[in-house]
Amino acid sequence: LLTLLIAPAVAFAQASFPTEWPSGAEALSPDTLRQRLVGKSFIAKSVTGPDVRTEYQDTVAYINVGSTSDWGAWRTEGSAVCNEWKKLRPACSEIRAVGEALYVKRANNGEIIVLLPR
Repeated sequence: LLTLLIAPAVAFAQASFPTEWPSGAEALSPDTLRQRLVGKSFIAKSVTGPDVRTEYQDTVAYINVGSTSDWGAWRTEGSAVCNEWKKLRPACSEIRAVGEALYVKRANNGEIIVLLPR
């Protein structure tokens, strides 16, 4: 009985953020994705946690999530960015574009959020 009562609440909590790409979202080639990221910083405003600030240099990325900071190597694989953080767990996150806007699907929960240039 408890499972039947909790299941709708869990389903609502899981559906409280976007998990589908916006209309017109297109995958990018690894080279195009790299060109759109290198030398730039972004803020991603998540509805499930603190804002995420990421900066991409040639081979190293820096990240700030709430009070946590980290850095590590990054690379593109298809239309995804893969990070090998020093403290945080390594992850690959799919990125798609709608015109000039970039959207990322968070590796930890599937939330799709826009990357705002900083």
